[in-house]
Amino acid sequence: MNRRTAIYFFFCFVIIAFTGCLAEEQRPWIKAGYWYAGSESPIPDINSALFTHLICAFAAVNTSTFELSIPPSALQYFSTFTNITKLKNPSLVTLLSIWNGLSATNRSMLGLELSSSPLSSMVSDPSRRKSFIESSIRTARLYGFKGLDLFWVWPQTASDMIHMASLFDEWRAAVESEPRDPNEPKLILTMGVHYSPTCNSVNYPVEKLRKNFDWVHLVTYDYHLPMKEGVAGAPAALYDPRSDLNTDFGIKEWIRREFPVNKLVLGLPFHGYAWTLVGPGNDRIGAPASGLAVTRDGSMSYKYIKWYVRSYKASVVYDANYVTNYCSIGLIWIGFDDVEAIKAKVAYAREKGLTGFNVFQVINDDNWVLSHAGVFLLRRMSQSSSEVNASTAQNFEEDTPNLLRFSFGIIRAATDNFSDANKLGEGGYGPVFKGELPNGQVMAVKRLSESSIQGVEEFKNEVTLTARLQHVNLVRLLGFCTDRQEKMLIYEYLPNKNLDYYLFDPIRRRVFDWGKRVKIIEGVCQGLLYLQEYSNFTVIHRDLKGGNILLDAEMNPKISDFGMAKLFRKGKVEANTGRIVGTYGFVPPEYVQHGLYSMKYDVYSFGVVLLQIISSKRISNDNGPNEDWNLSEYAYELWKEGKEFEFIDPILDDSDSLFKTTRCLQVGLLCVQTNPVDRPSMVEVCSMLKSEASSTIPLPRRPAFSAKKDEFSESITPSNRDEVADPFVRQSEEAEGEGALTECWSMNYSNQAAARTNAAPVAVKGAYWPSWFADTLPPSAIETSLFTHIYFAFLSPSNETYKFEVSGSTAALLSNFTMSLSLKRPRVKTLISIGGGGDGPDLYSRMASSSSTRKAFIDSSIALARKFGFDGLDLDWEFPQNPGQMEDFGLLLKEWRAAVNHEARAARRPPLLLTAAVYFAADFFLDEVHRAYPARQISENLDWINAMCYDYHGSWDTSATGAQAAFFDPNSNISSSYGLGSWIRAGVPRKKIIMGLPLYGRTWELKDPNINGIGAAAVGLGPGDEGVLLYHQVVAFNKQNGAEVVYDKTTVSTYSYLGKSWIGYDDVTSTTAKIKLAQSLRLGGYFFWALSYDNNWTISTQASKAWPYGR
Repeated sequence: MNRRTAIYFFFCFVIIAFTGCLAEEQRPWIKAGYWYAGSESPIPDINSALFTHLICAFAAVNTSTFELSIPPSALQYFSTFTNITKLKNPSLVTLLSIWNGLSATNRSMLGLELSSSPLSSMVSDPSRRKSFIESSIRTARLYGFKGLDLFWVWPQTASDMIHMASLFDEWRAAVESEPRDPNEPKLILTMGVHYSPTCNSVNYPVEKLRKNFDWVHLVTYDYHLPMKEGVAGAPAALYDPRSDLNTDFGIKEWIRREFPVNKLVLGLPFHGYAWTLVGPGNDRIGAPASGLAVTRDGSMSYKYIKWYVRSYKASVVYDANYVTNYCSIGLIWIGFDDVEAIKAKVAYAREKGLTGFNVFQVINDDNWVLSHAGVFLLRRMSQSSSEVNASTAQNFEEDTPNLLRFSFGIIRAATDNFSDANKLGEGGYGPVFKGELPNGQVMAVKRLSESSIQGVEEFKNEVTLTARLQHVNLVRLLGFCTDRQEKMLIYEYLPNKNLDYYLFDPIRRRVFDWGKRVKIIEGVCQGLLYLQEYSNFTVIHRDLKGGNILLDAEMNPKISDFGMAKLFRKGKVEANTGRIVGTYGFVPPEYVQHGLYSMKYDVYSFGVVLLQIISSKRISNDNGPNEDWNLSEYAYELWKEGKEFEFIDPILDDSDSLFKTTRCLQVGLLCVQTNPVDRPSMVEVCSMLKSEASSTIPLPRRPAFSAKKDEFSESITPSNRDEVADPFVRQSEEAEGEGALTECWSMNYSNQAAARTNAAPVAVKGAYWPSWFADTLPPSAIETSLFTHIYFAFLSPSNETYKFEVSGSTAALLSNFTMSLSLKRPRVKTLISIGGGGDGPDLYSRMASSSSTRKAFIDSSIALARKFGFDGLDLDWEFPQNPGQMEDFGLLLKEWRAAVNHEARAARRPPLLLTAAVYFAADFFLDEVHRAYPARQISENLDWINAMCYDYHGSWDTSATGAQAAFFDPNSNISSSYGLGSWIRAGVPRKKIIMGLPLYGRTWELKDPNINGIGAAAVGLGPGDEGVLLYHQVVAFNKQNGAEVVYDKTTVSTYSYLGKSWIGYDDVTSTTAKIKLAQSLRLGGYFFWALSYDNNWTISTQASKAWPYGR
């Protein structure tokens, strides 16, 4: 070969190579996603501009004809999917996906064997394959889809794989030979496959996949499921050092089997899974777990996870070893992919040469955050990054040493343009963002918002003051940013948020043990001691509260937010601020009333924080028997009566600690005294907290802002304020806004005092939640503001052991129930209702017949309630059959109460509530057998009874209509007035009798439509299942059919009729009237059977208004 020829071939090679590289660069990156037909997110809501391909899922295979089948309920979605999604993105390509059916897919995911499945049956026969292929192509063309997708991820047998290979060849041949318009492109063929080419010990026909499909979607998720495994696993780990169940391993296997990398599409899950951990202390990947959590199968959409995280203010951990995220809330552990994981996986796919990513499923995204993360990573261009250079950082005036001045560009880059994903929270100053500098340093950025009532003064104060303070228990200010008129403060990043984050969450506080709380108490003490005694200046913080006590990785406290602080040189005590500041509940009376402040200001605030730490209670004025005491007054009343442990959080155990909860309570009360002279100094506070000689600690007087006054109480007034031992700083008398704020606070406390003298008796406003309605009315959807007590209905003990054996799905329901209700309304009480009409009387008669079986039942019930965070237990034994069983019922209640009280004393926590659902009357005849409840045992041992004042008439008597919940009945004793009266006559206290109200009606078919009153002749049951219509169904029936509605004053009930259909029920009018009658009888309240039966909460709302004061 001569030299010229060699050069020619060299340039040809370069051109070919360059062209290949260029083609590789220009090859479109696939950004695909599944949308599940009929989901809660309608098609127009899909942001299709973020995708190149959208896959409408799922069609199935008809097991008779083996043609593609779309459920009739989903047909409207499939038929409109393409046209609607292309409105936002005309270049979008849509595909129709076919799967193996819900049942077969779920069983395969769980590793369960299948005797047969629709796809397996279809591929096994050539004629069946032909029917499927032809119908799939026909359907795709009919509805405008540009491709077909087969989602068969878990084939079971080698024969499945062999027959599958035949399907692939035949399907591709049919697509190639399809008669079509020359301008119409061929249908795309894709497939969702297992993360690895080996599944269930059999291998995919890799060569057939390569030959016949445009690409395959790797299902690189669902590696670990809480229904399968007893450890908290990373559901979509990119890497796993302990297992081959990871994406990197699977992709390498596909490549090793010579599948083209440019036909691989990476699967990205927009969902995660929740486990219940065995115990606290280990919440990392691989932690032992006892089962699923939150939902029936543990699965959670990303949207739901993010709501959960925001609601509980949980910390999300990114684990770079697995490239995934997780968070823990108490014993609940959730594994999922957040923004960091998605970005890392998309970058991985790009690096490995994959052809794109595929989301499962798009509706699970939270405001398209994850979808944007994947798309924007691809668009991001490499930019030169600026670095922070400490040597060139400018100082903020001369008195701010060692602070860095950051540019706006650096902060914007560090916080990803102040993205929501990096937002840590928001306070009075403005939002706080997490940021990461190019050198890897993590920081917290507090940015002044335009709507903030704080401003330049707070910013200057924070910068100039904090720069002078150096202590391990004070948050460290790194620098600031004033570019572009911004006022941003840059702090060290503290990953465990703040004290409030743990104290007031019903889940997190359970793992927030006494040791952790003592560390925080000691740290805050040391921080305040430094500010008041040991720094070069005396500093009064003026805004000490749980939200300003931040926690580092080791749960060490750091006092933050010095924007309102005041600094004095030693020996000087004068200042004039111009306005009253602080947080309600943490501000002492001398400051509120007269604008005076001293070091005793922070002592007062510390006392409030200390009371919160030992009680886990918020600042509120709804404590005590009438719910009208503030926190410190409530603490004082219990301390004075020797009932300290009713105030202290029952989960705390101080037996191994020098710090004692009761001593902290006493010191906390000393700190919140009205007169600052009576408050100890911080030096004295620290000494008293560690003192083992409680007798040396002074006895507190009634705290500040109490409605009551005792003989020792005094307040700071203009005449005695100069007698205060501590030097005070007097706020300017002419300070702007002082009068208005002082007047507002004074009126507030005066009104509280007046309200106490006129407070109405508290009432039970209860309701039963049928757990079988969890899908239609999840606990999170309950209007908790309408109720004081909500019952989980029902659980049953074992027929053999009489103990409670809870399955994984039931455990998830129980956990979700208490957590959801606590989150929505912490004051609502939750009880487990045991029994119900479905159990029958025999189970409970056997259980109650001997002391050993009663004990097994009692102990198990208490353990169950405590485990899942319930406040009480309710027994619905329908009904004891004879006098002997009634006697056993009384013994059960007595022993149950004794066990509940013993458990409460041993655990130092409030006792569980004990209630029972009972027949409407205390003594009655059923089946000609006389029964009388043990009224004395009921009165002594139950908190109250729920009298079932309904079901007086129904399907058991179809000869005449009846008022199924009549309050009065002139012809019979079967009425609420008689039944409630019988309980009163039996000696049960009126306040322990709760009247039942039905949220359903009973129906009959009239004999003569013209005779249609209560008691009219009937020939059978009317509309509804077994003659029952729920209230919302009654309303719909009346409205749709124009039924005549009648309120009957004689029985205090309502009925409606249309033709021969007759319905007896309670509506707003009759329910309100019954509640007023219950109030006139001075009963303890009412309850509903059952939640989810109401019509848009209409009756529940009116009932709550009719009896306005609740527990």
